[in-house]
Amino acid sequence: MVDVNMMSAIERPFFSTRRCIVVPTEGAPMCSKVGEGHIIFLNVKENYWCQWVYQFAHEYCHHLIDGTLTGEWSNLLWFEETICELSSLYNLNKMVDFCSTNGLPGYSSSVQVYLGNLLTKNNAYNLNASGGWYLEKSEILKNEKYKRDLYNAIAVMMYPLFVKNPNLWKLILNIGDIRSWTTLDDLFSHLEATADYSYSESLCRLRRMFS
Repeated sequence: MVDVNMMSAIERPFFSTRRCIVVPTEGAPMCSKVGEGHIIFLNVKENYWCQWVYQFAHEYCHHLIDGTLTGEWSNLLWFEETICELSSLYNLNKMVDFCSTNGLPGYSSSVQVYLGNLLTKNNAYNLNASGGWYLEKSEILKNEKYKRDLYNAIAVMMYPLFVKNPNLWKLILNIGDIRSWTTLDDLFSHLEATADYSYSESLCRLRRMFS
């Protein structure tokens, strides 16, 4: 389902990415490069499908971005982590729609509750989609590793844009090695230069959120 959602958004054939294997782990979920493909490690027990989708959608987004995956923390890695958190939110929303239209209304409600918690749990950050917040948070984002609650708050702010225009996901095809970008302005300038008409306006709105 996640591949179908993402490939539909970026207008690529289903299951057309490089080889990707899913492996259970007792450790943290992650996407690792192995040869010409990737291994996605997930830490989920039993049939907790919301958690499966949440973790897999995040790591699959790393897979699609296809950066170096070295584990080194530098430059704009926080932005990739935020985009991947956003992928989890987006795919859970798609899961709600899927369950609703495929005779699983009860499960749809459960997924909606799970998603709702993710969309509201970090409201205290009170980020303004009109911009102004980034200057205050930029040093924290750059220098402090894995501020998951903050990434979630930023992803929630971005979420409506991606739901309204799924083609905005095409930006992940042009990120490359996120560590090679030293400023967010440089990254957005590159993304705007490589954008097509289907999402260029949405991308400009996204950039303004970080002004």
